[in-house]
Amino acid sequence: MLKIGKKRVILSGCAGMCCLLPMAYISFRFLNLTGGVTGGLLENFEDALSSITDLIGFGGPFLEIVAGGFIGMAMIFLFPIHWCIYYRPEDVGLIIAVTVPWILCCAITSGLFAHSPRGGINTSLAIGFGYMIPLSIIYLVLAVAFPLGSAVLDGLLLGLADLPFLLAILTSIFEGCLVGAVFGAFIGSLKYKPGKAKPKIKKVKDKEAEISEPTFEKLGKAEEAESISPFCTNCGAKLTPSDDFCTNCGQKRK
Repeated sequence: MLKIGKKRVILSGCAGMCCLLPMAYISFRFLNLTGGVTGGLLENFEDALSSITDLIGFGGPFLEIVAGGFIGMAMIFLFPIHWCIYYRPEDVGLIIAVTVPWILCCAITSGLFAHSPRGGINTSLAIGFGYMIPLSIIYLVLAVAFPLGSAVLDGLLLGLADLPFLLAILTSIFEGCLVGAVFGAFIGSLKYKPGKAKPKIKKVKDKEAEISEPTFEKLGKAEEAESISPFCTNCGAKLTPSDDFCTNCGQKRK
């Protein structure tokens, strides 16, 4: 399985964080995210935002996408997927509007950076941690600097999502990344091209190579040793190949 390095994970996480903004705008503008979350209390809010940006006169479409994207991100961060399923099970449009930004963001980012199922999962989780860490730090700093402000946020989210502010954000991001990771892994599997495993060649020592070929000198000595009689020609005593003289009578060996 291919492994993606730390730099690739960080780069894909940053790209995915930027990608979530236009994906959240899609839910905000076309999937009626505001009306679904507020239970129909706020309707046509996206049209009102479009009219406001048109009145500005410059950068209208860009400002609309940026403002609508941030509003959509705030809604998908504050209202977890399990909250939509538990409290609005009949509102399928709301569930789709909350999950689509995560699915599109993780799938597109995995298509750009991931090359395996594992890479798609890592990319999706990198996007989630990229949002969890700074948002947690901001909330903790706010809680220390402005305790009343953090208490108001917690009370507001407890009334809306039955969760304190920080827990609602972490739960929303975690659930969204898990859903997106499924599609990210699928996209990564489409790009996964496993290389052919190279057969491991064991180095087998050639026994024939280890046995040195006999030289002419060795052959000559062997033939000479075979031609010499193992017995003394004078007294008939048995001799060893290394004996040059008879050990019994002292006669030179022939």
